[in-house]
Formats: sequence, C-alpha cells, structure tokens
Amino acid sequence: MAERAAAEDQLRQAQKMEAVGQLTGGIAHDFNNMLAVVVGGLELAQRWLADAPDKAQRHIHNALDGANRAADLTRRLLAFARSEPARPEMMVVDDSIAAFAELIERTIGDRIALTLDLQAPGLACWLDRQQFENALLNLAVNARDAMEGHGSLTIRTLRDEEEEAAALAVQVIDTGCGMSPEVLERVFDPFYTTKPAGQGTGLGMSQVFAFCRQSEGEVQIQSAEGEGTRVAMLLPVARPPAAMPADLPAAPAAAAAAASDALQILVVEDDPRVLTATVEAVEELGHRAVACGDPREAAALVEAHGFDLILSDVLMPELTGPEMVAGLKQRWPDLAVLFVTGFAGDASEIASFGDHDVLRKPFTLTQLDQAIRRSTEPRPAEKVAAFG
Repeated sequence: MAERAAAEDQLRQAQKMEAVGQLTGGIAHDFNNMLAVVVGGLELAQRWLADAPDKAQRHIHNALDGANRAADLTRRLLAFARSEPARPEMMVVDDSIAAFAELIERTIGDRIALTLDLQAPGLACWLDRQQFENALLNLAVNARDAMEGHGSLTIRTLRDEEEEAAALAVQVIDTGCGMSPEVLERVFDPFYTTKPAGQGTGLGMSQVFAFCRQSEGEVQIQSAEGEGTRVAMLLPVARPPAAMPADLPAAPAAAAAAASDALQILVVEDDPRVLTATVEAVEELGHRAVACGDPREAAALVEAHGFDLILSDVLMPELTGPEMVAGLKQRWPDLAVLFVTGFAGDASEIASFGDHDVLRKPFTLTQLDQAIRRSTEPRPAEKVAAFG
C-alpha cells in the first residue's frame, strides 16, 4: 500500500508537470507582452521624468502593473508545478476562478471558447487554493480532450440551496462527446482512462473526487454520449472571519515606522541587486538595515551589532537561509527571523522554515511592512508558519 501511494503521488506530480509543459508556449507569449509593458513604460517614464512628472508617473504605474501581473503568473506556476502540503485558507471562489482563468485559456487552446458564468460573488470556502486550481485545471483538460480541441467550455458558480447545508457549486460544462454509462460508472476510479496510451494517467478525476471529499464536499457528474458533460464540485460555504486584515496600499509617509518603532535589521541576500533593493525598502519603512552578501558572515555581524530581526533569502550558495538561521539560533535562540523566497517550496523545505514567517518574492512595501511586524511580534510556542 505504501508503494502504491508513492506511485500515485509520483503520477500526480507527472500529470501536473505535463499540464505545465502544455502551458509554456502561451506563457512565453504572455511574459513577452508583460515585459513589453514594463520596459516600454520605464523607458517612457525616463524620458518624461524631468519635463512632465505626471506623465512619467502614469508610465511608471503601467510598468508596475505589468511587473505585478508577471509576478502573479510566476507565483501560480511555481505553486502549481511543485509538490506542497495542503494549506486550506478562506478564499472567495469567484475571485479565485477569475484570476486562474488565464492559465485555463492557455491550456485549452484558442479553438475552445471559455465562458465564465460566476454567480456567487463574495461567497467563500475553506479550501487549499493550489488543490482547487489543480482540480479545476484537470476538469478543463478533460473537457478539452472530450471536445477534440474545438468547442465551448463554461465554468459556472452558483449557490446550491437544495443541499442540506448550503453549498457552492462549481460547474464545468463542455460540449464534447460525452460518456457512455459504462465509462460514467468508472470515471472516478484511480488509473482508469479512456485516453490513448501516453496521453493520460487516469488520475485527473480521482484527484477531483479526493479534493472534494477532503474539503468536506462532493462531486457530481452528468453526461450522455453526444451531449457533453457537466461536472459539479459542491463545496461547503464558509463564513469569513469577522475581521479579515485588508492589504491596503500605504503611502510612503504612512508606511514608515515611527522613530520609536525603528528596528535594527540584518538583510542577508547573495544577489547584489536584490540585496540593494531590499535594504533600501527596509530603510524606506523607517528601519535601520545592515547588508550582508554572504550568509557565512552573518554570525560575526550579529555578534558585533545585535539585531532585532534577521531578514534572509532562502536559497544561497555555501549556506542556505535555514541552515544559517539554525546556527545563529544555537547562540541567540530568541532572534526574530523573516525568510524571503521566490520559490513555492515543497513539504521538506517548508518544514525547514520552522515557525518563522515566509515572504514571497516579489513583494510590495506594504507586504514587507506587514511581514516585519508579524515576525517581531511575541510568538506563542504553538504558532505555525505564516505565509506572506
């Protein structure tokens, strides 16, 4: 049973990587578009900075928007491609689907029309975002194959009041070939597939089934030969917390720490450009920053200066951030730490962070400010790692 479970995990990961491979052409096109916005915007801003600051500011805003879109796309690809433990969160389902639609479009191709019919605005569920998006993409890929690359795919959300407890229905509807009663009976069986050899693992629908059960929901399917297929994931509606923190942009003056709140922060980063940018961002928030380009030098700097917080990259040559922190903690066990990384991280990497916060690159000043505040707050022993 253990060997079978390991084999299933490997096949699921292979299926995800196959989907990522199908995305690469469209992703490269999207990235070129985003980079064109960034490069063009910055070049125009540079020209107008002296004579027309307002016009330059507009071009800088466009460049920043393009960079943020590229960063979000990268973050989603990394999270989708890598193996990561379940991390449920309160998420507004319609917003998540709308944000993920671009990847779905690139996967199903230009000959399939994707329609979003989102009728559950504001309704939230307690779900693992990555697993939800994975299930949604599996259904979209199955629909694409059933339509042989040409047809119409609809993703619809609505509140299903017929259930004993109100559920949010996420429906994926295609105009494909449909399924026979024999296929429909076995559709959720692991490793069962009607696709030719080498074109499917037979784990897509079983993954959808497992995700819905894990989320305390269920999955329903309706199909007939020649009439397409409708798959509905029924997910329990959750009540959002009374006060959810808002990630509101802060003006530079408001974001800066008061003099009495200023911290002494050691910034450890092996990339000189990222190190300079991070140090300047920390100082912009009103703190005092000391740059360290080699994690092996961190102990001597802590010994000489003492710091309120260590802000460290994760993957560095010679010594990783977690390895450096483990050594520092032996001498200064109460040292506050904030990890910064551009990778999604798998289970083993996440475990190495311990109970320290992790901030994902790239980040805004507001996100950096919030992460620094969280990392320096008193931490109860049972608190688990938070992810910024």
